[in-house]
Amino acid sequence: MRWALLDSKIRSPMTANGELSNVRRIFVRAPNWVGDFVMATAAFARIRRAFPAAHIALGGRPFLQPLIAGSDWCDEFLPTPRAGGLRGLLAQIRAVRQGRFDLAVVLPNSLETGLVPFLAGVPLRLGYRQGRPLLMNRGLTVPAQRQLWQKRVGPRRKPVPMPRYYKELLDVLQLPGADMHPQLCVTQEESAWVDADLEARGIGPHERIVLIVVGANFGASKLWLPERFAEVARHFRALGYRPLVTVGPSEVDLGKRIAEAGGVQALVDPVLPLDKLKALVQRCVLMVTGDTGPRHLAVAFDRPVVCLMGPTDRSYTDYCTERTELIQKDLPCVPCQRKVCPLGHHQCMRDIAVADVVAASERLLTRWT
Repeated sequence: MRWALLDSKIRSPMTANGELSNVRRIFVRAPNWVGDFVMATAAFARIRRAFPAAHIALGGRPFLQPLIAGSDWCDEFLPTPRAGGLRGLLAQIRAVRQGRFDLAVVLPNSLETGLVPFLAGVPLRLGYRQGRPLLMNRGLTVPAQRQLWQKRVGPRRKPVPMPRYYKELLDVLQLPGADMHPQLCVTQEESAWVDADLEARGIGPHERIVLIVVGANFGASKLWLPERFAEVARHFRALGYRPLVTVGPSEVDLGKRIAEAGGVQALVDPVLPLDKLKALVQRCVLMVTGDTGPRHLAVAFDRPVVCLMGPTDRSYTDYCTERTELIQKDLPCVPCQRKVCPLGHHQCMRDIAVADVVAASERLLTRWT
């Protein structure tokens, strides 16, 4: 993909190194969703390697902070909850201004995330510039494509895998390194907590755990039929695996129903926070999931994943797929990127059969376990 560099001042290595030689304090604004955050971890690590002595503050949604445990990407975490109005926005601006940052790397594309470092007076601000060319004085534009589907017409950037999207942005600064594999760590404390929690549930250290991830936070269009999740759980239980249903805070009742129907356990008491979840993912032998955030935790730990993808565009997450079996049906309306099916029947998810998932799972288990 040809991406246009908008700032000619940073085209040569000599100029770039001179411009960055005085950078001592860096603000990195992380993406807001679990999956995007994990896909950005290679970028976090690349920034740290390029500036080993700099003070790096990672800004992100508070619920994402547990994901950084054990990693050296940053020296501090700046919580950036949804602004929710002028007062919240001003609070973020004050926090960034107090940090006296020399460089801001803004990975999300929203106007709000661009406004914060601009109004905080950060002199170098790197980010994608569509819709905010004055806010980002270093950055890229990407080609747009026009889409027509169900009365929606308008420009949209051409989809590329998000790790590549972040990599290309850092290439503007000509930072060394180009790895796009997500990087997560599990601390001894996190691992010990999960081991103890599983033991309390009657799950031994050598049992083969299959995680059934029920993710409906995005919207109903991504949710596979609950009875089919349950059937998959029963299949693996009959083969001697230990299926476990995992959910987010808003999916507890759904997870309980699936677990009960499948005759397996649901990890809903408590719902695992992200630091404990990543330790659990590291222990599993297989994950069966929709297009969810935990899917990317599995990719980070090189765990086999069967991903049931309905309305979303697979191009955004087409990376590190060696251990992934992605099931998506070829329908005229796919991908629509809608939270609720505008046609009312969620055919893209209904067409995924239990047999499809079982076959994909067995191929992965044969190859990788």
